[in-house]
Amino acid sequence: MSKRFFIGATGLLTLIVVLFQLVWAVSMPSFRGPDEPHHVNSIMRLANGGGWPAPGEAKVDTAILKAGKEAGIVTSKATDFVGLSRTRLANDRLPEATKAPFPTKFRNVQVTPHEDRSSISNVLRLDPDATEVDQMSQHPPVYYAGGAFAVNLFDLDEQPWDRTLLVLRIYGILLTIPVVPSLVYVARKLGSRRTWALAAGFIPFAIPQYFAITGAVTNDTLAIGLGALTVAALTKAGVERISWKTILLVGLSLGLALWSKGLLLAFGLALILVFALKNHETWKTRLIAIGTSGILALAVGWWWIHNLLRYGVIQPSGFKRSVPSDWDSSSADIFHFLTQAIKSITTSFFSSFGWLEADFMGWFTTILTVVFLAGLIWGGIEVGPHRRTYLAILAPVGGLVLLLLAESWSTYSSYGTIAGVQGRYLFPILAAFAGMVLGLQKLRGKTLLIVTGLSIGVGSYGYIFLLNSAYPGYPWIDFTRFTLVTGLSEVTLTLIVEGTVVLLLGALALATAIALKENNLCLDKENAIGANTRETNVLEARDVAQQAVTVKQTNQHAHKGAPEPQPVSDPADTGDEPDTVTSRARHPFNDPETVDQASRHDAVLSQPCDSVETK
Repeated sequence: MSKRFFIGATGLLTLIVVLFQLVWAVSMPSFRGPDEPHHVNSIMRLANGGGWPAPGEAKVDTAILKAGKEAGIVTSKATDFVGLSRTRLANDRLPEATKAPFPTKFRNVQVTPHEDRSSISNVLRLDPDATEVDQMSQHPPVYYAGGAFAVNLFDLDEQPWDRTLLVLRIYGILLTIPVVPSLVYVARKLGSRRTWALAAGFIPFAIPQYFAITGAVTNDTLAIGLGALTVAALTKAGVERISWKTILLVGLSLGLALWSKGLLLAFGLALILVFALKNHETWKTRLIAIGTSGILALAVGWWWIHNLLRYGVIQPSGFKRSVPSDWDSSSADIFHFLTQAIKSITTSFFSSFGWLEADFMGWFTTILTVVFLAGLIWGGIEVGPHRRTYLAILAPVGGLVLLLLAESWSTYSSYGTIAGVQGRYLFPILAAFAGMVLGLQKLRGKTLLIVTGLSIGVGSYGYIFLLNSAYPGYPWIDFTRFTLVTGLSEVTLTLIVEGTVVLLLGALALATAIALKENNLCLDKENAIGANTRETNVLEARDVAQQAVTVKQTNQHAHKGAPEPQPVSDPADTGDEPDTVTSRARHPFNDPETVDQASRHDAVLSQPCDSVETK
């Protein structure tokens, strides 16, 4: 696979995923994403000059509530967006509720037609008629400021609320563009071939909830995009020698990511481990790298220090709960809590579309969870020399799950409510899951096509499941209801649905092309680089010999008073031919990058088997 094909395929796959996100954004009923009305309220308030108040000091404006009633997300007599006020999606394949209170079904609620929908304007910080708190000011304001800029740029406060919502959803999707390139980059850096690195870019299809969340108005989109870049920077720092370049990249990327959500503070664990677990580095160098990048991250993402100075806590809560009269904290059951919390995390990682209401069947979620865990473990076993880096970038997953469980237990023991344990909080770390392909790449192109094809299949099923949950009807959805809710014409929606089929077939065609490239690689036992010990030894011996020559030349020039020769660049980065490696004299922050073995492997493997000289 040439470098040009590799880059082009990455760009095409990124476009396909983004277009699929746009399809979800159009199809998701309005205000249906978790806390979507509150996110919209904060954006519109900021756009109207309402500022960024202290957590708990802003209300959800009545203009948002009016739009919610017109959209059918709440009942006509609702005064807020709390659970008892919201309508529920209904999937024909899921059992109906058998215990009271029986929720109002969205399918049965009247929805205002597009031409009669109101606009969202003049959103106040404290609407005198508002009753519900907008807790979103507990987050940094950057995502909302970007949304406010879009509102003012396109005069969205003068448009019907469905158009305002769609533009804000598109804005969020654009923030997630780094995800697919980061998945491919991380897989490549950890040692996968270009073919399997591209296969890693298909992982989002296997997580339909990723599309449901990024297709809604939420600050998760900023966290997901910046989180992906942070994982990429951490991976680069892990596989290369410590240098000022990697230190600055890690510190800067994490600092920017901290302006999205407080949960990204969990990346601090990865920052420490990536540098602390470095081989062939002194502890002094490691500690300098950890301290410098950590201080830089906190300096750039200073919002959390601001919270400590102003409120005395890292993240003040904008939402206040009251203890139910029938709740006794001594009755808190740890086994019941863990069972429900873990179920909530796994279910909402893959499905729970809408406002955490349309779940996949339990057995299907279990299969997906087991497959993902097995893939991560297998990747860890087969990762090779970069195992420490792989474990370091995955560490925030475990740390974040433990943090969520601890916070949720505190809420449960105090109020009797299990909340805040959602799988979507792991999406900023999604790029770290690229390591799953490291185990799979021992297999051939047929396996690559099966894996990517199944991922596309899960994504397709997830989209059908969403439509059937939001617009159930004959033969599989109520298309008339679909057009009414989205505010689009039947012609437009027909083109979108048919275009989605073409889009998914295009993704499958791209996967097939990549699988064919993989099949054409020479991986026979005699010539396979990495499996052939003699070939590996020849390459290592060549590196050592060349390094000795470079050191000798350096000493000669130093003796003659001549300037030190510059190292020759590594043509392995182009992937076009085997490389000749040179190196500079060692210095803690002035070392060449670690030799990219994957590039060298691809250069030889891309040749026909009969043209590769047996070593």
